Amino acid sequence: MKKILTLVAAVMLFATGAMAQASINVGYMQPNHKYASKALNGVYAGIDYNINLSGDLSVAPGVFYSRSFGTRASSVSVVSTSATYTEDYVGVPLNFNYGLDLARDLRISIYAGPTFSYGLSSTAKYDASVAGIGGSTTSDLYANENYKKFEVLVGGGVAFDYAHRFRVAMGYNYGVTDRDATDNGTFKRNYLHMGIGFLF
Repeated sequence: MKKILTLVAAVMLFATGAMAQASINVGYMQPNHKYASKALNGVYAGIDYNINLSGDLSVAPGVFYSRSFGTRASSVSVVSTSATYTEDYVGVPLNFNYGLDLARDLRISIYAGPTFSYGLSSTAKYDASVAGIGGSTTSDLYANENYKKFEVLVGGGVAFDYAHRFRVAMGYNYGVTDRDATDNGTFKRNYLHMGIGFLF
């Protein structure tokens, strides 16, 4: 992961003398989870650097932080249980994009590429009670060696830029790395994401 971050930093430094534009981005994501029965909610924030390659074709390396969270609860008679999952990641996307001007101040871009992601933390808080009396415990899911931290995803999407300053984007990332180290299961993290950006 350090090598990937170093490569991204080197590309950004090289691009300072080229035709390039940086953007700060924030948004919403909805990833699946190895142990949760339904998709989690999530947020992300980061920066990328769009570097023109030729004509309307560009490449945009970046660095993003994301957090996802969600709770699964059940209740039977006087017995209640719940599990709250929280995960943090740092991701390094490398998206190739092709853009076209729709109007004087409106541009559309279609992008696709890999994302190299590393899990910083993954926890589960379990709560249980009987007739209102109970307790809770928290587990580090990465303490289980069967849950791998590193993954590679591929994805794509579409973005709209207004006046070369504001961006609205939507896309989907599909995990190609099996993060389940056991022989009995497979887990690949996938997620829909949408957000806004400020270009400078």
